[in-house]
Amino acid sequence: MYATRISCTVVAAIAALAGCSTMRPAPFGTPAGNGTVTVTGRVTNSAGDPIANARVYVPGTGEATRTDANGNYVLTGVPGGPQEVVVRSYGYAPVRTDAKFSTKPSDAERNHINVTLPTPAEAVAIANQRASDSLALSRVGFLQRESQIRGGYFITPDQISADKPTKVSDIFRSVPVLIETPGPYGTVLRGAQGCLLTYVDGLPWRSMFPGDLDTDIPARDVVAAEVYPPGVTPPAPFLRGVARPNCTTLGIWTRSALG
Repeated sequence: MYATRISCTVVAAIAALAGCSTMRPAPFGTPAGNGTVTVTGRVTNSAGDPIANARVYVPGTGEATRTDANGNYVLTGVPGGPQEVVVRSYGYAPVRTDAKFSTKPSDAERNHINVTLPTPAEAVAIANQRASDSLALSRVGFLQRESQIRGGYFITPDQISADKPTKVSDIFRSVPVLIETPGPYGTVLRGAQGCLLTYVDGLPWRSMFPGDLDTDIPARDVVAAEVYPPGVTPPAPFLRGVARPNCTTLGIWTRSALG
């Protein structure tokens, strides 16, 4: 259970010339009408450089366009609800992104989809990493708990990859039972009722100073996480000693430990 964050500036298409789109800014979050939306975003490579003339389309809707010189795209008339955005460009592996588009202006951020296209070699490396992550998470019981336990929050490798966190605390911004507070060395995570029990790779984390999760663990090393709010009994390996029902329990799994 987790929430996805997608944000950026919305732009609109004005014309297509020689197979390429020319774009200029448009009002943010305006539904296209008749149950349709305007979908916008930017396509880049793994280095963050824009990919021009990439094909962007939503299968089954007839809506397709190409990115401009800055990698921006606009798709108008896309039906709201669950859809799939597909991006292709010569020299890169295609990417399919699941989305749930909203016709509500207040949910306009859902309609902005940024996409990073990998090269074929990068795509193979990503697939291998995902397979390794899945095997490791199965070995420590994460996947089983995710499918069986109700009331917990599970942050998967795909979610972390999509959010691109710069520090560990960024990973938990969509978890309502974890509260961010400022500390002398950065962000400090606290439980909904003040008490937070933290485990890293199945072992209790003894904080040496507030915010040391951010300073001592690179966000890129976190492969997955699970959070159990107050009132939900955490499973092994997070249930140790006397039960503390008012505490939030946070479990973080890292690649360096999982192998």
